[in-house]
Amino acid sequence: MRDIDEYSNKYTEEPFESTMVKIRKKVVIEQCNKYKHDNILEIGCGMAPYFLDYKDYKRIVIVEPSSKFADNAAAIAAKEGRDIIVLQDFFENAVDKIKDLNIEFDYIILSSVLHELDDPHVMLEQISQICGMNTVLHINVPNANSLHRLIAIELGMIKDVHEQSAQMQKMQRRRTYDKDMLADEVIRAGFEIIAQGSYFAKPFTHAQMQQCLDNGIINDDILLGLEKIIKYMPDLGAGIYVNVKKIS
Repeated sequence: MRDIDEYSNKYTEEPFESTMVKIRKKVVIEQCNKYKHDNILEIGCGMAPYFLDYKDYKRIVIVEPSSKFADNAAAIAAKEGRDIIVLQDFFENAVDKIKDLNIEFDYIILSSVLHELDDPHVMLEQISQICGMNTVLHINVPNANSLHRLIAIELGMIKDVHEQSAQMQKMQRRRTYDKDMLADEVIRAGFEIIAQGSYFAKPFTHAQMQQCLDNGIINDDILLGLEKIIKYMPDLGAGIYVNVKKIS
């Protein structure tokens, strides 16, 4: 069982994660814009809920287990003056509350969450309960075949791309998905994949990337280049994503 308070504190201290959050947001928003997105559900918002950067919606519901993150989201939402509902609970405990809202969700965001769960299959089955036939579920997770992990393999630093690092253990991350593993996970839960991809060519670990930023070795222009260069290595991004729908 995850210690959500310990996780919340360590998450805000993780090097380079704030930069990765911004990069993931670009991906989620780009994908969201491809589909209807009036009513959005975000599962796990961290310290930077999507409504901060994305305004093209009618209603957003957030489910966040960390009181620290949920309170932050609620405080910001109160200033937005829009239809934003924040539920502070683990998703598995909030399914009935979400159903009681009687909202037909167009788009569900499960960003950088699935790999941290004890039983991701249970989570996906529960999400299926609140999906309509037109609901698009976006999932993204770190990529086992990220460029930096392949470099580590070649240097003999790790024996397998799925091997857990010390940082992963510290952050209570349970597994590292590759493209096929993620596809198998969602298909087994009764979803069909309508789009998939990877994003951001990250050559170094989070700590090393942060050191490069702090010392001016890389800047925003280089980060943008690492985002754009993914078209030359489409499976080697730091993260992978799928957009899925429930099978009828």
